[in-house]
Amino acid sequence: MELFSDLNIMCPRADQENMYYNLCRELGYRTIAFNHVIDMNQALVKNQLKLPNCNLKKCKDLQVLHRITLVCSDPSHLRALKNAQLKKFDIIALSPKSEDLLSQSISNFPNSFQIVSLDFTQKLPFRLKHTHLHPCKLNNIVFEICYVSAIKDSSSCRNIVSNSKDLNWSSRGRGFIISSGAEDPLFLRGPYDVINLATLFGIDFKSAKAAISTNCEVVFLKGLTRTQTFNGILLKSELSSIEDNIIPFPKTLILTEKSDEPSLSKKAKI
Repeated sequence: MELFSDLNIMCPRADQENMYYNLCRELGYRTIAFNHVIDMNQALVKNQLKLPNCNLKKCKDLQVLHRITLVCSDPSHLRALKNAQLKKFDIIALSPKSEDLLSQSISNFPNSFQIVSLDFTQKLPFRLKHTHLHPCKLNNIVFEICYVSAIKDSSSCRNIVSNSKDLNWSSRGRGFIISSGAEDPLFLRGPYDVINLATLFGIDFKSAKAAISTNCEVVFLKGLTRTQTFNGILLKSELSSIEDNIIPFPKTLILTEKSDEPSLSKKAKI
């Protein structure tokens, strides 16, 4: 059974949460992410980053993640990726406004974010190249295609189709995810509807299916290494109790005086 995901749903109002949960379960999703979009020009106040709170209900049979997207237009904005406040988010996405910012973020902060989210509704100011995509692949960073604008507006649809074809060709059908970017539950589509829509973007069935399943798992697992490990090497885990993790020493095992090798006592019952 495939575990389908939608990692970009705009953070809803409190009265819309249950509606999203019920609809996503009915459509067949197992993981969703509510997204906060932060413009770094407005978020930085006196060189301090102000971030929204993550207060969402838990839902049975549906994994709900917290995501933040940082819109960066200046190299100084990239320093925010090292902010300790970002650890409360499961997914960090970056939306660079220029090719230089994209290159700097990949080379200098490869472990600090998981998604590159470009505005595919507009013609990109630069062409996606292998020099951008190969380092992303090595560091488990994925690009994102959002389909909601293609449903709502015909002019945006043309740009999304063109940019998606370029991304698919440059990446050879790998290293990207497909999300909704929905601001309203009415614009959500089921997983196989998304796959069919992706074929119109020039993406084959296998790559489109991976873009809403296995590629999303890569994003989630990298988020775990960012929040729960030290430099991606040491994992901190809590033991339920010390007594449950102690291996009992067998009572019938004794050491003889002649040898250091253990031997079983004659009185031990077999």
